[in-house]
Amino acid sequence: MKSAQKNPSVIGFNNESYMHYLAIRYIYNSEDPKWEGFRWTGVSGISEKMWIELHHTAKHDVENEGGSLKGYEFVNDELVTHDWISSNSWPANWMWVIQSEKIAI
Repeated sequence: MKSAQKNPSVIGFNNESYMHYLAIRYIYNSEDPKWEGFRWTGVSGISEKMWIELHHTAKHDVENEGGSLKGYEFVNDELVTHDWISSNSWPANWMWVIQSEKIAI
């Protein structure tokens, strides 16, 4: 008897759609009081520091489910993979990819 292989789900985002995903997932659909105040400020009122915190929260959640969340950018015509945001500035030119058995939207 052959067992069925599980193929992971993969979803990619440009910067704008990834920020929209983070806002929906962690601000508008969350019961965490930490994010409640941001529901009324709107996406444009969220600081770069807070976007980075939202990203790290998403990365933690995805990795806890056995998946990965990575950023990609072109540098000198080469695709560079980033496992972590290591600056205080939001990387506006990155593409984001989530690979997981279960992608929460």
